Amino acid sequence: MQAKLRAEEAKRAALEAEKRAAKEAAEREAAENSKRITAGVSQDGARGRQPDDSSVIAGAQSRGSRSDGTKKLQSAVRATESALNIEQKRLQKLKELDEENQSLKLSSNEDFSGYEKDISRLIRQIRGLKDNVRTKASELVKIFNNPLCPQSISLATFSKKVVSRCETPDDNVAMSCGYVIVLVASQVPQVMDILLGEFHRACIYTVPKHIVYSEAAFESEEAYYKTIGYREEDGKIESLENYLSRLKSYMRLYAALIQTEIPGVQNAHGLKEGWAWLARFLNALPANIYTAVALNAFLQLAGFALFKKYKSQFRKILDNIYDNFLNALKAREDSKLNLVIAEIQYYIEDKKFLEEPEGRTLQAPPLSSTLVPEADYQEYGRYHQYQEYGYQYH
Repeated sequence: MQAKLRAEEAKRAALEAEKRAAKEAAEREAAENSKRITAGVSQDGARGRQPDDSSVIAGAQSRGSRSDGTKKLQSAVRATESALNIEQKRLQKLKELDEENQSLKLSSNEDFSGYEKDISRLIRQIRGLKDNVRTKASELVKIFNNPLCPQSISLATFSKKVVSRCETPDDNVAMSCGYVIVLVASQVPQVMDILLGEFHRACIYTVPKHIVYSEAAFESEEAYYKTIGYREEDGKIESLENYLSRLKSYMRLYAALIQTEIPGVQNAHGLKEGWAWLARFLNALPANIYTAVALNAFLQLAGFALFKKYKSQFRKILDNIYDNFLNALKAREDSKLNLVIAEIQYYIEDKKFLEEPEGRTLQAPPLSSTLVPEADYQEYGRYHQYQEYGYQYH
């Protein structure tokens, strides 16, 4: 009974913190131009330039004719404009895929449940071993290429099951799933956008995006909690602790994905996308319990690879986090933040980004030659132009 009361009290405290954050955000917005802390961040370590991610309140200016409710909800969103545009495109693809599969199942006499069960079984069997990862990825690709199973069914099932597979904290599972995702996506490129759409649907911080509570934008506190991803359990909103645990797991899987490097195989959502995520995060999101847990989980798994690639530029970002994000968290004087503040501070002060996270390196030769023939690397890889990103902290 006492545990339940503590959970309810923690939820109420989190909501009050969101109300305070909304007021503080409005005050900061008025003075943001004079208070910005800007640091150039570029892919090659050269002098950075201002990114197109400078909008800190996306949707505050409505486009076209929208209802007052929509306008109020949009004004509560904290995200860069580019992040929201990308999210919208991915969620639209996911929606179209879901509609296609619903129509397919209604109009077809075929039973695809066997393929869905096979995909689910293979994902549950993923382990942090070289032979296991190679085998599971190969078997999954065979299902994707099976003409008896529509690829839309395989895409939807794979994406849902991978995301749900990592809802419990387990770094090794996240890392090994990252390998499988990259290997499968190298041969079935459509996988990546659908998977990322599932990420965004499950956890808004993978966008990255935050929604501030306000009575004007939400009919009730419960409606707000559901909007940011809380689940309902036995007719009641789940506890803050359960929500944060799942948020942490989603972010670890996302971080594991962006830092996965396999020789000869292009990661379509690799380190440059992780760099963009970090820039967008620091450009737009406020410092609170949700964003702190998301950032900490991301750094723990992706920081090592980001430092290897971006060197001094990554250190500048860590300095900014230390001087500004952490101070903003401390200024809240909220005891629930003490642990995550300590973890981020320890990560930076003790230079934990110099240590390779557990499970990142599979104890085996490179995987690429076992799944993708060398001559086909270019065919399956998707190469993108690198862009420079900057960030500001507000």
